[in-house]
Amino acid sequence: MKKFCGRITSGKEWRWLLPLLVFAAVFGLAELDAPLYPQPLVRVTVATSARPQRQVDNFGNVDHTTAQKITGRLLNTRSRGQVVHFSNTFSASGALDVKLRRGQVVFVQRQNAGYQLQDVKRDGVVLGLLAATLTLMVLVIRRRAWLVVGSLLANVALLQVTLHLETSPANQQLAYVLFAGMAIVFTAVTTVFIAGFSRQAAVIAAATLGATALAVGLGYALFTVTHYRSLHIEAMNYVTQVPQLLFFVQIMIGSLGAVLDESNDIAVAVMQLPAAKKRRFQAGMAIGRNVMGPLIAVLFMIFIAETLSEAVLWLRNANALSQTFIWVMGLGFAQALVSAFGIVLAVPLTAGLATVIQRRPTHEHI
Repeated sequence: MKKFCGRITSGKEWRWLLPLLVFAAVFGLAELDAPLYPQPLVRVTVATSARPQRQVDNFGNVDHTTAQKITGRLLNTRSRGQVVHFSNTFSASGALDVKLRRGQVVFVQRQNAGYQLQDVKRDGVVLGLLAATLTLMVLVIRRRAWLVVGSLLANVALLQVTLHLETSPANQQLAYVLFAGMAIVFTAVTTVFIAGFSRQAAVIAAATLGATALAVGLGYALFTVTHYRSLHIEAMNYVTQVPQLLFFVQIMIGSLGAVLDESNDIAVAVMQLPAAKKRRFQAGMAIGRNVMGPLIAVLFMIFIAETLSEAVLWLRNANALSQTFIWVMGLGFAQALVSAFGIVLAVPLTAGLATVIQRRPTHEHI
């Protein structure tokens, strides 16, 4: 350990400490940005907690709530420096509230003659992690970091535009068309950032879109034939219109990234090989077999993890495991299966396209 620390402080390895230093710097600057917010911000100076009170609901769940009296000082607005008082109530479970401590900065709202707690200020952690992540990306991928950042920003902008169009009352029935168009543009933009305007980019984009479309079509056909048996589309959270349509949109967007990643790995490897077409295709299939297992497992964990907290709540309230799985985790499991179709179909599709389009070995760098 001593030898490792010596290398970090004396050699070029010191640069790997930059993400931590950047995080600390950005976190510290975020503590001084209160004047930038129009909403009142208060730094807690005194937090006095009363005795916890036991709470029991009709399912027998036990929790404890505690009332707090908070004293703080305003950090912005015209009343900067003024001492204010307000109350806070938090639970031991911490589901929808938080215990305030001395030194924390919180958003408050003016109400009658006093103030009411709104939320805790967390921009320091968020901005610090973002800055540390970007710094680490620059250290690892160096000059190509701007490509990754540019791709992310472009895709975020595309998503914002699509959501704005979809939420318009005139376009609510065009959700699938809008998101399908977004998926095409998303794939094209990402592949151009990764591979530029090249045959490799064309192979990656075509294989990604083809495999995703086939997977969604196959899933729709299977669900239609089985009449959505044991699949409760109505269980989708916060969806009041066209839930079936948005269910397939979730599948399409959720699997697109994994399929694109797999297609990129296969296309890059196959189109660099100087071997004959048959051997290149076999090599592409072998690469696909190695990467599709971890990709399917990761997608499955992501879809299931999204419903895990709600599943625990159902089980905690005396619901059967089978009922919990069908109503809470069933949609995530179905989405993972359909996405797995796309990952599997992308292997022969990408290997075949890369073999046919690339007539001779290339030395393009991706």
